[in-house]
Amino acid sequence: MELRRNEMKRFLGCCFLFGCLLMLTAFNIDNAIVPKSEILSGGPPKDGIPAILNPRFVRPGAAEFLKPDDEVIGVQTGGEARAYPIKILNWHEVVNDTINGVPIVVTF
Repeated sequence: MELRRNEMKRFLGCCFLFGCLLMLTAFNIDNAIVPKSEILSGGPPKDGIPAILNPRFVRPGAAEFLKPDDEVIGVQTGGEARAYPIKILNWHEVVNDTINGVPIVVTF
């Protein structure tokens, strides 16, 4: 009997969390091919990973946090080049920037 009660509590807790997830994310999963009961949260909530909105740049020689073999995403436009290190994008995933008056989004 006690086991049944614990299972019910767990089930109701999962239903509550699932409902909260749907309300917070605003995703409509009415036509999902996976049963709703099998969809679980898998990370931060919507907008849980902050974008970099005002990136700061340093000269290549001053980027002491980078190693020579670290990967970057490079963008060049209008004669200006910028590098967005993957080790930073791993934590933020999105950078909103403007190069020579042109708004860009860098994502990984």
